[in-house]
Amino acid sequence: MESEQKHAFPRSWYPLCRTQDLKRGQIIARHAFGCKLAIFRTQQNKIGAIDARCCHIGADLSRGFIDDEFLVCPLHNWAYDVTGQCQRIPCQQEIPAKARQISLTCKEHYGIIYGFLGDKPDFPLPYFPDTQKHLASSARILEFDSPYEMAGANSFDEQHLAAVHRRTVIGKQSITSVSPKHFAIEYQAYVTPHTLYDKFLHLIGKSKVHMSLDCWGGNLLLFKHIGTPNKMMISLLPVSATTSQAFITTVLPKGDKILYLPFKWLATRLMNLFTMLFVKQDVKALQDIDFAFTTMLPEADNTMIKWYQYWKRLPRNTFVYSNSSSEVTSMPASKPSRHEKLSQV
Repeated sequence: MESEQKHAFPRSWYPLCRTQDLKRGQIIARHAFGCKLAIFRTQQNKIGAIDARCCHIGADLSRGFIDDEFLVCPLHNWAYDVTGQCQRIPCQQEIPAKARQISLTCKEHYGIIYGFLGDKPDFPLPYFPDTQKHLASSARILEFDSPYEMAGANSFDEQHLAAVHRRTVIGKQSITSVSPKHFAIEYQAYVTPHTLYDKFLHLIGKSKVHMSLDCWGGNLLLFKHIGTPNKMMISLLPVSATTSQAFITTVLPKGDKILYLPFKWLATRLMNLFTMLFVKQDVKALQDIDFAFTTMLPEADNTMIKWYQYWKRLPRNTFVYSNSSSEVTSMPASKPSRHEKLSQV
């Protein structure tokens, strides 16, 4: 039987769950990349994220259990380590080389467990400088009924910024890049006191904002509100080809005085709530979008076009499953369809 290609996404770090959702000795199921994953934490605090479909005969590994450092299949007790390699088969000593699961390399940061889609991470998980001096809020998760790349492109859409968020860009957005994995913009914008957060900004004398946005891997968005200590990270996860999740984290400096930490903690929660309410407007605007570039405006859509071109160039990985093995296979960046040939715009 020939292998079946499923879904291809850029090689990047993707949010899988929050740290608080996964305790030692626990397994949870998560849907991502059009597949079901079994995410687990061993007794020694190692984290694994593997294809939930057992390569033996397809049992659901997320319904298994943790035995020391292994995730154990509930049907025949095959035991897998965090790399997805089978380490024990009760009925025989010899372990077939193909007895392995698709796996993601996992890391924890800002209270989120990330998994790298690819055989080996080819860039580090990005975060703000001096991260040890920062206090991060617990991540909030929003569900999008839209492809994850549209949620990403949305952050670089100047027309949307004015129409949905009532923020008018002053002049032109500055576009920079330090790596093929990276795309960044910086801009200033007038703020209309439309939402509670924007009314608060006007109250403290911020009738315009100065923002920078760094995108890594096509899905990791690091926002800086220049002139304030407020920073945000939005990590996007493709759940399927048409649905996605956004993990929203607010980051503030701790400061030197321990006495103020409880107030800083409350401030991160409050700012995170404001950010979530801001992004919730996008959830409604993007719902059931039939995403295709058809009638583009060369000037007004310039930044979004350039971001999408960057996203299309990113190297991809896809889940492949056959009757004899499961593996992650690298793919070149896909060619644009007739609706996506933006170089002619």
